[in-house]
Amino acid sequence: MSKGIQVLAWPAFKRATLSLHNALLYKGMQELGATVDDFTAWRVLSGRYDIVHFHWPEYCVNSRGLISAVFWSSALFVAMCWVRVCGGKVVWTVHNLESHDQQHPRAERMFWKIFTSLLNGYIALTNLGAEQARRRHPALRTKLGFVIPHGNIRDAYSNSDISREQARSKLGIRASAKVIGFFGHVELYKGVTELVETFSALPGKDAVLLVAGKSSLPSAEQKSIDDIAAKDTRVVLRLEYIPPEEVTSYIRACDLMVLPFREILNSGSALLAASLDRPVLVPDKSTMRELQQFAGSEWVRLYSGDLTAEVLQKEMNAAAEGAAQRGRCRALEVGWQGLDWRALAQLTLDAYRSVIGNIPRWRATVTKPTDSIAPEH
Repeated sequence: MSKGIQVLAWPAFKRATLSLHNALLYKGMQELGATVDDFTAWRVLSGRYDIVHFHWPEYCVNSRGLISAVFWSSALFVAMCWVRVCGGKVVWTVHNLESHDQQHPRAERMFWKIFTSLLNGYIALTNLGAEQARRRHPALRTKLGFVIPHGNIRDAYSNSDISREQARSKLGIRASAKVIGFFGHVELYKGVTELVETFSALPGKDAVLLVAGKSSLPSAEQKSIDDIAAKDTRVVLRLEYIPPEEVTSYIRACDLMVLPFREILNSGSALLAASLDRPVLVPDKSTMRELQQFAGSEWVRLYSGDLTAEVLQKEMNAAAEGAAQRGRCRALEVGWQGLDWRALAQLTLDAYRSVIGNIPRWRATVTKPTDSIAPEH
């Protein structure tokens, strides 16, 4: 029984527009009888939670000044110690191995050493992600770990079956164009500048690059892509928050989604593209090959090295020519069969119970396709 487990998550529902994974996962837990609250200092001090679950702890040490980073990191460590003193357990989902911007490298190295040493358990989204996490953070080798995949987020969006033609009509894009898209928060590590520069080198007038999502690029990078878009009318920039009800239009208007991340471990944007029946081009890095095996090579396309104009042209043409025959990404539906968000929530609650100690360590397993990872001694 998972009933009665008290969970405090950072974040749970507050950042639902940025992380549907969390919102859908914790909603599933609530339906199974668990109590889930968003993390606050007061709730930590109440000491009544069985599990405190962190997702992106690197925000404590990144995107702020050094003094502020040290302060918030220290506050996090104190909170983790307090949870453990009060009998709770601390779990981390490994979305990233480290922060992307690395503003304070020395402080961040110390941050991860302390943070991972204070954990009771961790969850990875893929087998390779778990292996990489243990290599990068040796303290995890003594912790109980689980591999629980990302769920299908197609049904979280309305109008998920909007046609390519309807989507383009809404966005003012001509129906005959070959459209390459980027969707998601536009950040430095995601390689959007390189994508815009590479696309601008393509010949012809039949191609369109659609970049949509709120931007947090440094001013120099922002100016670079703005200047290119001002000269090349084929480049369409919608660098703003995209409401959930409009997301499907931006993705299904495209023939090919391109995510040229400089660094990548997992990608919700890649999963969203495939779940909305659009092929995605990603670098052959980290867990992307696992994603290709899961979804199929016709849906997840890999490239090595830098993204070149030749690769972009080839993949864009192939995607546009195959659009009529592609249909639904059935491989994803088969792969996720029996693993809806309620099922994934149950697997996560089972993992919690293993960490809490209701199940002996040598019996702590999670039903396939996920795996329990025993601590290394």
